[in-house]
Amino acid sequence: MQEILTLLASFSLVFGIGAAIAFAMMTIRSQTRMAGMVPVPNAKVRMKTASSLYRCRLISNDNKGWIFTAPMQRDSYVPIPVGQEVTCEVIAEGGMLVFKSTVIARKPIEGFIVIAAPKSVKLENRRDKPDRKVVEMAVVVAGKSGAIIDLSPSGAKVKIQGFEREGNQVLIDLPTGESRGATIVDSKNDHMGSVIRLKFDEPIAITKE
Repeated sequence: MQEILTLLASFSLVFGIGAAIAFAMMTIRSQTRMAGMVPVPNAKVRMKTASSLYRCRLISNDNKGWIFTAPMQRDSYVPIPVGQEVTCEVIAEGGMLVFKSTVIARKPIEGFIVIAAPKSVKLENRRDKPDRKVVEMAVVVAGKSGAIIDLSPSGAKVKIQGFEREGNQVLIDLPTGESRGATIVDSKNDHMGSVIRLKFDEPIAITKE
């Protein structure tokens, strides 16, 4: 009888240790994921309605609402009405936070816009997608010569001879002879040209070698 009790106690101890390790691993994964979902300071934001695309920056966020700078199209402030549904893409520590919500307030003096705290947020870690390719291909963006340096079905990073602003909608001519409408989501320029990130209106097919 004593041997059976000892055996049962051993099984219980092993099970308890295993459960504790599993719980600890789940906690670490959860904390790591949550850390990746923290927006970077002054995060760049892409905000979309059913018919328009805007760019702005995140000022603050909590469980009551997310506050953004004035939504811009090119260099003009365009007020979005209260009650409008929007899709937001916010740069975070671990990638891109994507969520849908509704405009709940505007602050006309500052031009700020307040979005209801989202009920659900998705983290897209686009850099780690297996279908992304690092390539060197000549392309034309809005009539400007350039070269793709990073490509995925949904977008590309391109070096161009010229300048394009964030939010601009352009046409990109690919080496395959295919053309795609795209939106500039990020642009950095110097005296040699610009490095831009594009999001395609429709995904492209990438041949896996």
